[in-house]
Amino acid sequence: MVLGLVFAVIVSVLFAVYAVPRKFSQQNVILYTMWMGVAYFIGTVILISILWGLRIEEPENLLNPWHVLTILRGFIWLLGMAAYNLAIDKIGLTRFNQWKNVQGPVGSLLILFVLTDVVGIKILWLVLGITVMFVSALMFQITTDTEKENLIASIKNAKAGIALALFSGVCFGITAMLNSVVTNSVIVGATFTYAQLLYHSASLIIFSVIVYWIFGNKFNGHSTVKQRFKDIFKVDRKTWLPIIAGGMFLTATLLTIHSYRLIPSTVAWSIMQLNVFWTVLIGLFIFKEINCKQHWLRLSSGVLMAAGACVLLFYAI
Repeated sequence: MVLGLVFAVIVSVLFAVYAVPRKFSQQNVILYTMWMGVAYFIGTVILISILWGLRIEEPENLLNPWHVLTILRGFIWLLGMAAYNLAIDKIGLTRFNQWKNVQGPVGSLLILFVLTDVVGIKILWLVLGITVMFVSALMFQITTDTEKENLIASIKNAKAGIALALFSGVCFGITAMLNSVVTNSVIVGATFTYAQLLYHSASLIIFSVIVYWIFGNKFNGHSTVKQRFKDIFKVDRKTWLPIIAGGMFLTATLLTIHSYRLIPSTVAWSIMQLNVFWTVLIGLFIFKEINCKQHWLRLSSGVLMAAGACVLLFYAI
């Protein structure tokens, strides 16, 4: 149980850190996601080649029909990631997080409804924990005066950005539920860890290529098939950032699956929403995006509520 909690906290950190490379990248969002998928896929192939080849782990059935859900998860995650980055472009990272955080309660409630992995009085602790964690996330959303002025000056972009952020949050919540369902051996009749990584990463690459191939002219103004072909296979310095992010995402996904096995999926996913807290720390101490002295009360309240949410979720295990 303790190890499951530790894995969930580590994943929350990785969910915050793996977004950092995007801050330094101007690469098209679909191509960025594709290169994340490439690193994710290569890392997975190396991992399963060692584990399955040396019989450290038993090979998993790659032909099980439940893998269709993982492929679907890859497509929905791509949609969420595209909306994620477009929303940031329109309303900024700080304001975006406030709306994207709908992924927490959406994912937790979907997992609870589908798996029913928390029962009895523990459901009360779970709901309280989810609620407090969500409110804690909102406490960390601090909009500067400049951002408020920009928001008022560009209300159309703000509405579109909020809609995109909400959409991405719903997408990520759904993918969390699908991940949990395929991980749960009671439902699918088998245990899948590395097969999930393989199909998820492969689907990200395939769907990214298809989307860019069809809509590439809308992203970069390129209308020729030849140019889109070059864009997809072009390797330069810009590809290293999504590759780094993809490596971190592989680690986060692997630990997520193990966490789902050790503690109730609903609890694990809710704890992973601590990523908002780590994101704020990154913005505070590395990028100096938030004035700590000016907002210390709100930040402190957010930290205390996050700690309280973890205590409530502990009782739900």
